[in-house]
Amino acid sequence: MAAELHINVRTALIRLAEPIALTSIFPYAWKLCLHYGFGESDAAFYAGILIAAFSLSEALTGMYWGGLSDRIGRKPILLMGNTGTMLALLILGFAPNFWLGLAGRILGGLLNGNIAVIQVSALSSSTV
Repeated sequence: MAAELHINVRTALIRLAEPIALTSIFPYAWKLCLHYGFGESDAAFYAGILIAAFSLSEALTGMYWGGLSDRIGRKPILLMGNTGTMLALLILGFAPNFWLGLAGRILGGLLNGNIAVIQVSALSSSTV
């Protein structure tokens, strides 16, 4: 029972990391685009691109990560997802221009298949 609770807490923390990675850019995306040199009229458009890039790339690869987790196991995929999220946020944080920041956001979405893996894991461990 204690081991199952420990696994559920870990899974919950991993599940919490994805929305943080997705939404952490919301408050400062516009200012970041101004920092990258866009004018005030264009900054909102490019901030939207930065914000949407993560979700789009995650949506394109979520099924792939779920299938791969069935073949090689869930733990390696979850570790790759967390490592990819951390790397992507570092790239965005240190990006000197918009295009490198966008690459970081896309990389974060591509490498973050945790939602699909956790949902498959929850479905396979539940009893009907």
